[in-house]
This record gives sequence, C-alpha cells and structure tokens, in this order.
Amino acid sequence: MCNPSKRNNINIAYIGGGSKNWARMLMCDLALQEDLSGTVRLYDIDQKAAELNRELGNKLARDPGAKSDWKYEVAGSLAEALAGADFVVISILPGTFEEMRSDVHAPERYGIYQSVGDTVGPAGLMRALRTIPMYHEFARQIRDHAPDAWVTSYTNPMSLCVRT
Repeated sequence: MCNPSKRNNINIAYIGGGSKNWARMLMCDLALQEDLSGTVRLYDIDQKAAELNRELGNKLARDPGAKSDWKYEVAGSLAEALAGADFVVISILPGTFEEMRSDVHAPERYGIYQSVGDTVGPAGLMRALRTIPMYHEFARQIRDHAPDAWVTSYTNPMSLCVRT
C-alpha cells in the first residue's frame, strides 16, 4: 500500500457485508477518506442484506460530501469476494440471537455471571465453537484467493478468531 497509485484502486472483500452496523460504519469512514478509493465486494450468506448495503454504499459514494470514490458490489461467493483483495474485513454474527441469549443465561443457573457474553467465559467458549470452523474456512479461502491481503476481524471472540 506504499505505492501511491495503488491507493486509488484498493480492493476490499467484506465477509459479512450484509451487516447492519459494522459495514455501514465502514462505508461512512471510507467515504470520508480523501486519499483512498477502490471497490468493496460485499459477501454475506444473507445476500439481500448485502444488496441493501451495496445500494447504501453506492448512494454514500455519490453524496456531495464524499471525499473519495468507492464502488460497492455484491459477490455471489466467498471466492469471488476474495479474488485479488488487498484487504479482507470479517464481521460475522455466528449463530442466532437466541443462541447468544442462551450462551449468557444458561451459566447463570450454575452461579456463573458474565459481564460480556461473546468474548470470554462459558458464553465466549460457546460462541468460539460456532465461529472457529467458519474462520478455518475463511483462512483457507483467503490463502487460496487473496494470499497477500491484510485481514481485519470484527468478530468475537476476537483472540480466538484471529488465532484461527
């Protein structure tokens, strides 16, 4: 990324690109970057959510206040999203909100109270058991399709995901 000409042709693969929070914050941040532009390929198992974010991202890119030129696309597969990516952002929600609720509250029956249910303790372990197999597949696909990419993870349990 030290090559100034590359700063105007960055390829970002966003795994979990249908995110209602993290993806939208990233799009806003990218729109305000004066010296970066490129393409963000959104990949999500919920393709409709990724489509909504594509529409939002392209709308933000056209906003008069945007200081950069980003194009948002929906990738139909993980391999398509990763092909030639310079950066990979992973922001997924493994499991359902009901499973997360159970992760936090089931240990309470045994006197284990957790301040955070997605990073440590029994709840973090349960979430890790759902997430690590996915991250193993992401790592394999990144190795195969974007071996030089920088990877950023916004998924908890953070340390176990990154270690995987």
